[in-house]
Amino acid sequence: MFKSALIVSTSIATLVWAGATQAGPVFLTGHDPDFHAQGSPGAQNLMRTMLNFVTSGTYAGGTTKFLFVESEISPPPGHLIGENGLNAIGLVEGVNYDEVDAAGLAALPNFSGYSAIVVASDFGGLLTDAEIRELVARKGAIGAFVNAGGGLAAFAECGVGFPNCIPDLVTPTTPLFGFVPVGVSSAPTTAPYMVTPYGASLGLTNGDINDPTHNSFGLTGGLNVVDTDAAGLATSLAGNISLPVPEPSTWATMLIGCGVLGGALRSRRKRLSIVT
Repeated sequence: MFKSALIVSTSIATLVWAGATQAGPVFLTGHDPDFHAQGSPGAQNLMRTMLNFVTSGTYAGGTTKFLFVESEISPPPGHLIGENGLNAIGLVEGVNYDEVDAAGLAALPNFSGYSAIVVASDFGGLLTDAEIRELVARKGAIGAFVNAGGGLAAFAECGVGFPNCIPDLVTPTTPLFGFVPVGVSSAPTTAPYMVTPYGASLGLTNGDINDPTHNSFGLTGGLNVVDTDAAGLATSLAGNISLPVPEPSTWATMLIGCGVLGGALRSRRKRLSIVT
């Protein structure tokens, strides 16, 4: 009985998944254009490129707003209000986007009605541990949003021990980019930066990405590399992703398998107690 349960549990771990019908646009970067767009034309072009990608070009028209996630604290030294980077390219809160902090995000029932979720930087902008953890708590909803065709953009997230940022808004355990529904990881970065052919196809140049930068990526989650740092690590990632969703019959198999496994474990414990 116990052996059979192990076979079932192994089958559960290797399920055949059914792909989602749509793919959402995702753009992640170690740059902080929310900060630098307030004075740099190159960062403004990066910001526009990212927003154009994740909203499928609708961000400037005001027909479908995106959601901007950032705290409302006063900027510590080295930071600016990231929202002002949106304003620097002509965007207006309530018309082009809505802004929420961690509390506002927790109160938001879902992301329907938005074209994309755009996350501020944690150095440069004002993203804090609280917003990141709330986003992680909503990771399943974010995945469903992307599967339905919604976009996701996130600016620089650098942590404690990174040599090129002040990680005063996060902690050593903050799950950087932990809300992204594919496997990516933040890593220290080294200037200068170079656009890949894919990045150039989006309209970016090396001049757009060589403002100070605060993280690269150790894992890329299957996304396309937009630009790289001097060590060859990806510094920006973009692509349309479709996350796997189990079929209803698969969920039934999982529940049956868990029941069988639980019964087998109870039976084995009883046998062990008799022997001892």
